[in-house]
Amino acid sequence: MIADKSDNETHSPIINFKAIEGLTDYFCPFCDQKLFRGKVNEFNMVCSSCNKLVRSSNIEDFKKTNQKDASLE
Repeated sequence: MIADKSDNETHSPIINFKAIEGLTDYFCPFCDQKLFRGKVNEFNMVCSSCNKLVRSSNIEDFKKTNQKDASLE
């Protein structure tokens, strides 16, 4: 019996993707751990590091507060 060796050949995988521009890194405002990278309008999630609820609306408020505090110094 002769084995068919053509089935045993390994082929390199075809990876057909391009880097998507415009992705944003999102960080926890409490512990500064990276939450995820993506392109979203709104999110609610629990930080895996500090177990606090992070909402996208709270992050925007947090950024505005920090900008005001920095301008006062």
